[in-house]
Amino acid sequence: MPRVSVIVPNFNHKKYLPERLESITAQTYQDFEIILLDDCSTDGSKEIIEAWRKHPKIGKVILNEKNSGSAFKQWQKGISEASGELIWIAESDDSCSPALLETLVGEFDREPSCVLAFCAAMLTDENGKHLDIHKYHKEIGRNLSVDGEKFARKWLLRNNYVVNASGALFRKDAAMGLGDTHIKYKGVGDWLFWTQLARKGKVSFVYKALNLFRQHGSNTTAGMKKSGEALLELRSLLGDFERLGLKDHRVFLHDRIYAVNFVKYYGSGLSPELRAKILKVWRDNPIVSFLAALKEAKHRISILLRK
Repeated sequence: MPRVSVIVPNFNHKKYLPERLESITAQTYQDFEIILLDDCSTDGSKEIIEAWRKHPKIGKVILNEKNSGSAFKQWQKGISEASGELIWIAESDDSCSPALLETLVGEFDREPSCVLAFCAAMLTDENGKHLDIHKYHKEIGRNLSVDGEKFARKWLLRNNYVVNASGALFRKDAAMGLGDTHIKYKGVGDWLFWTQLARKGKVSFVYKALNLFRQHGSNTTAGMKKSGEALLELRSLLGDFERLGLKDHRVFLHDRIYAVNFVKYYGSGLSPELRAKILKVWRDNPIVSFLAALKEAKHRISILLRK
């Protein structure tokens, strides 16, 4: 039985899939299986999948007959099919250094209570050109090995510092006990998943850019931010954090003010219905309404003074 199950959830990433699979099979650590899933791709991805089906590292190929509508449902399916004690969700449009698995598996060997280990992400453009280390990882700026509850409260309440699944390794048994609340989301389900998982043990961060996180126009998160849907999901996520007993009034207030003013000043492309919906769910607190109105007044005064 392999120690690591590598889950590759694919949807319309034919362009990147060969590089993704080659980056996995080139790992210096080789005790793994690959579980390859396709969510009804329409771009010819299945041709690539069939060409790889008989590769000795491919443990399972799962082709959906109907699109799941959620990347996180695909995560769940892959985790349930995994035979390894450790899980790596290697997103089909990303790539990595050959040392990624060896480095992250080493964190679990060093710290038996570790449930989540992740490394720094190097952002790349569509063609794989290196851009910069992700700003959240530069903010951490050092190796970490900390209690997961502390990590959740200090880091994950503020932002999703894990950034993307392709740079993370986690224990299957810890993940299986988290429930399925995160699959209701399209964009922030991973943020909730990492937060719940972290609280099960210790978290390690390796400040080496071993994960190559590709930025391109069809990223789900980028599309949701542009459409405004991300703000609706973020509000729901904060509610889930509250129900988990995780709350920081300063963080919540900051997010509320940000959301209200983003819609007012930068949301000109949103439909009137979506604008109204976002303002309704975020401007639900007297303090928020007052501060947002104050900021709006300052904005209007600054415009008048410039005339």
